[in-house]
Amino acid sequence: MDCALALAAYARQHGEAPERARADVNRVFGLGAGLNDDLLCYAMLLLAAGRLVDARAVLTQVALGDPDKFPAAYGVLAAVFKYFNAGLPIAELAGFAIDAMLQIYQTYPQRPDVQSAMLDMLLYLGLPNECEQVLSQADPGQFAVERAELAAYRARLNEARGDCRLSVVLLTYRRPALLRHTLHALREALAETDVELVVGVNDDWPETREVLRQEGVNRVLINTANTGIEFYKQLFDAARGEFLIEIDDDVAHFPAGFDRQIIDCLSARSDLGLVGHWPVGFVDVQSGAAIPPAPALHAKDSVIGLPFGFGPVAGACAGLRRRDFLSINGFSRGALSHVSGEEPQLIRKLALHGKLSGVIFDQGLQVYQNG
Repeated sequence: MDCALALAAYARQHGEAPERARADVNRVFGLGAGLNDDLLCYAMLLLAAGRLVDARAVLTQVALGDPDKFPAAYGVLAAVFKYFNAGLPIAELAGFAIDAMLQIYQTYPQRPDVQSAMLDMLLYLGLPNECEQVLSQADPGQFAVERAELAAYRARLNEARGDCRLSVVLLTYRRPALLRHTLHALREALAETDVELVVGVNDDWPETREVLRQEGVNRVLINTANTGIEFYKQLFDAARGEFLIEIDDDVAHFPAGFDRQIIDCLSARSDLGLVGHWPVGFVDVQSGAAIPPAPALHAKDSVIGLPFGFGPVAGACAGLRRRDFLSINGFSRGALSHVSGEEPQLIRKLALHGKLSGVIFDQGLQVYQNG
C-alpha cells in the first residue's frame, strides 16, 4: 500500500515539484541516482499516463538487467495489480504483473527475492497450485511463512461448506444509535432464518457494547486499537455461513427479503461473484432530509426478474458465496484502507477468477449520511 500511495503522489507532484516528488518516491522504493533508478521513475510516469505495456517493458528491462533493483521493480508491479485503478480491465492489470514476473522468474528462478515476490503475487491472486510449484523449487528451509499460509489456504478450501445458511458481517465505530437502528432494520428485513451476525467493534465505547448486549448479538470481535476497515479481514475469516453479506452500521432501511434476493441472484448465475443492493437514496442523519442517490454507471440487465446492473458494488449491503471468498484467498496479501476498500478488493480478486459483480436496483435500500 505504501508503494501504491507513493506512485500516486509521484504522479501528482512530478510536474510541479519534481525534486520533492523524486525524494519521496526514492525513500519508499529505496532508489538512488543511478540510470536504472531513473528508468524506474520513468516507468512510474508511464503508469500515470496509462501506458501499461510500455511501463511493464521498462520494469522488466530493469529487473532483468540489474537484479539488485528487482525489489523496487516488484514494488511497482505489486502496486499495480493490487491497487491500481484507472478504469482498465482487471485482467489487464493482473496480466501486467504476471507476464513480467514470469519472465523475471524464468531468468532468476533461484533468487530468493524473486521467489518471494512470485509467492506474494500468487497468494494474492489465489493460485495455490502455482504457489506449490514455486515452493518445490525453493530451498526447503526457506519461506516458512508462505508455506504455512499455503497450507492454511488449502485447509480452508477443503472446509468450504458453511456451518449455517448466511453470515451477516458488520463493522461499527462510535455510532451506537445508528448501530441500534441498523440492527432493528436488519431483523425486520431478513428472510433467511439460519443466520449468524458477526459484528466487529472498532472502538472502546461502553455505549456500543450495551447496544450489542441489548440486541442479543453474541458473535462480537473487539478491536480497541481501531485499525479501520483492515479489521474486515478478521470478520470475514470468522464468518461461517454458506453465503456472506456485508452491511454498514448506518443503514436507514433494508428492502424486505434483501438477503434472499442476493442469495437467489448468486444461485441463479454461477458467473456472479459479488452482488449488492444499490441505494435508492440517502437520509441526512441530523435533519432526516432525503438525499438523492449516487449516479449508477452500470451495464443494465435483469437477473431473476430484478433490475440489475453489472459494475461497482457499494458495501452498505453486498454479498458473495463463502466458497468464492475462500477460493480467492480472501483478503490475503492486500491492505484494506480508505484508498483500497473491501469491495474493490473483492471485485478485483473475484474478477481474476472469472466472476462478475453488480447490483440490484430499486428495492428500497436507504443509508444515512453525514453520521
